[in-house]
Amino acid sequence: KLVVADRAVEAANETLTRLTDAGVEAIADHSDLSTFAGAQSLMQVAVDHFGRIDVLVNGVGGTIWWQPFHLYTEEQINLELERSLYTTLWSCRAVLPYMVAQEGGVIVNVGSSVVTGGTMRVPYALSKGGVNALTLTLAKEYGTKGIRVNGISPGGTDIPDRTTSRFTLKPGVE
Repeated sequence: KLVVADRAVEAANETLTRLTDAGVEAIADHSDLSTFAGAQSLMQVAVDHFGRIDVLVNGVGGTIWWQPFHLYTEEQINLELERSLYTTLWSCRAVLPYMVAQEGGVIVNVGSSVVTGGTMRVPYALSKGGVNALTLTLAKEYGTKGIRVNGISPGGTDIPDRTTSRFTLKPGVE
């Protein structure tokens, strides 16, 4: 049982179709996870549909711009943080009350082993470093409550052409 969460509606619906065609019970949600309200909405949708949340995988993020840090605008920095840090932060915050109440669950946060020491991506590197810190802190804080919090930090990967451009921003943002 799975909730596909992505504000890129076409990509989410394509993934949903592949899953349901393979016999997986799944639904899609298009909440904006860069906000706490959006993350809360997603968790409520999952609980309303499936009754509980056992696993949360935060696999969102990706560098939008590659440039020297002094060239980033305030808006670009904020958008990078919203996309690659706040989505994980807010989703963890929104799921924890459910997992605490049911006395168990698993959170998996996806970081990056490449960019935290890379160049030309300071806001993204900061975000993924923050995801690592969040993961370690939550693991210590909630491990005694039956909630496992783990992180993975993959290196570079070969992927096919993107269905949704990494440069796709929030609706209404140029």
